[in-house]
Amino acid sequence: MHKQRFNVLKMEFELKPRGPLLVKSGTISPNPSLPDMQFVRTRTPEGEKVFIPGSSLKGVFRSFTEKVLRTMDKDLACDPFKKNGEDRACGQKLKDEENAAKIYKESCHACKIYGNTRLRGRLSFTDFMPQGEVITETRYGVAISRLTNAVAFGPFDMEVILAGTFTGHLILENFETWQVGIIGLTLRAMEEGLVRVGFGKNRGFGEVTMPPVRVTVEMAKPSPIPPQEIWGVGMFMKETDTASYGFHEEYRITGLPEGKEEDLGIYVRREYTGEEWSAMAEKAIACLGNLRGGKKP
Repeated sequence: MHKQRFNVLKMEFELKPRGPLLVKSGTISPNPSLPDMQFVRTRTPEGEKVFIPGSSLKGVFRSFTEKVLRTMDKDLACDPFKKNGEDRACGQKLKDEENAAKIYKESCHACKIYGNTRLRGRLSFTDFMPQGEVITETRYGVAISRLTNAVAFGPFDMEVILAGTFTGHLILENFETWQVGIIGLTLRAMEEGLVRVGFGKNRGFGEVTMPPVRVTVEMAKPSPIPPQEIWGVGMFMKETDTASYGFHEEYRITGLPEGKEEDLGIYVRREYTGEEWSAMAEKAIACLGNLRGGKKP
């Protein structure tokens, strides 16, 4: 299916911390002025800057997605760390399979979005780069031994971000409608403070707001697509192909805002505002109810 591009959802975000935020660097900086736990940095034409890696956000989204899917049905998400048994990771179960359609069909719903060792994921994130000034602060802590109630490690210092704006994108290709619902549900939980980012979540760190400022949907044009609809990948494929890939039968999201439409020849592009996305998310989240009752449709 990756050999064709039927539809794509692209969302542009402005991420802002609501409290202390720390995405730790995996290396030790040669700069002695930086704290023991410093925020991850990268080099840019304007110099070294803090940033939020796309991989960090993807991990947060996947973790929440797996919790939601297992809540509906334990078979909807595999255990990526289990190598034996019926509920072992999809990549292990399908390691000898060569048929792409069967690999997708037999993968759990989490792997259908994020991928596994035998299946490329459909969801990707760009790195979130700072826009303008970022306000940081150094905080201090110690690790307490649960056995002795004495200091086990420390004191240590942590570099946290208190204010600033980071911008980046989310891209979902060849999506099913329920996958848009998973994205909408995760973003809602993040706005409500139920999903946090980075280090120290149990310390009160990591609460962010991440509203979409622009949402773009591109869809192939085999036939006219009603302006208030978004089509999932199943609408663009033959019935035999939808069966072989195991797509869920709810292929369309209807009753949506019309958005700003542009004809790209092969594709139709529709742009929506952040406010219009709220209405879209409500419709997409409703599609998740069809996932109950087992891993396969």
